[in-house]
Order: sequence, then C-alpha cells, then structure tokens
Amino acid sequence: MKENIRRAILQDQDIYLCVPMRDRLDYKVPENQKRAERYAADIMERYDCKVIAPQAYLPNLLDPDDPAQYQLSLRFRGELMKYCSVLLVCGEAFTEEMEEEILMAVETGLLIVSMPESEAAVHGFLMQTNLDREVLL
Repeated sequence: MKENIRRAILQDQDIYLCVPMRDRLDYKVPENQKRAERYAADIMERYDCKVIAPQAYLPNLLDPDDPAQYQLSLRFRGELMKYCSVLLVCGEAFTEEMEEEILMAVETGLLIVSMPESEAAVHGFLMQTNLDREVLL
C-alpha cells in the first residue's frame, strides 16, 4: 500500500496497534513493550490519529505465560478493539498472537492495514485463512 493511501486511511482514526507482545523468547517482552511505545508515538505523530497499544503496558499487569491471565489479556484486547476503526500491523516479527488479534479484528469489522515491513506476512496469513478478499490491506 502506498504511503499516501495509508495516510488517507489512518488520519483522524482510532487505531489498534498490532505488534508482538511476546516472542518465542520470553526475554524479548520488555524490548517489545518499548518497541510498541515507539510505534504508537511515531504513528500518532505521522498520521495524526489516536493509537491504542496494549502491548506497551499489558505485560506489566498480566503474566502472558499464565494461561488464565493470557486469556484475560486476549479478552481485554478484544474489548479495546471495539473502540477502534482500524487495526494497524507493524514490525518485522509476525507472531501467533498477532494472528489472533487479526482474527479478532476481522470479527469486529475493523479495517486491517499493514506497514510496509508487515505487508507480506499479513497478506500471507489472510490468504492462508481465506480472508484475503474480505479485508483491505
């Protein structure tokens, strides 16, 4: 997607930021939290929009390795998505958690947009799940 189209879609929107919260390596959680904060600040400035980025703070509140707390985290993120019109996928990493958020976004009816570094992974996932024609990248 070209930058001018992305800008037109994202400007003045409430955006749910889809970035990795945890990785296969648990020690990356704090690094991913900081990355989510940077993405959120950059996107708000670049596109003049509001960004919800739960990955920046949820690991401080809930243990992603505790199954019950992880499920609570997913429900909470799903509720936050209801306040948004767009899910924006950022980052080079593409995790199972991000796939779950994309599926929740499709169920919620959010428009799905990818930053350039995520486009191939998101498109591949949507094609694999036969959702590529139902959502806009």
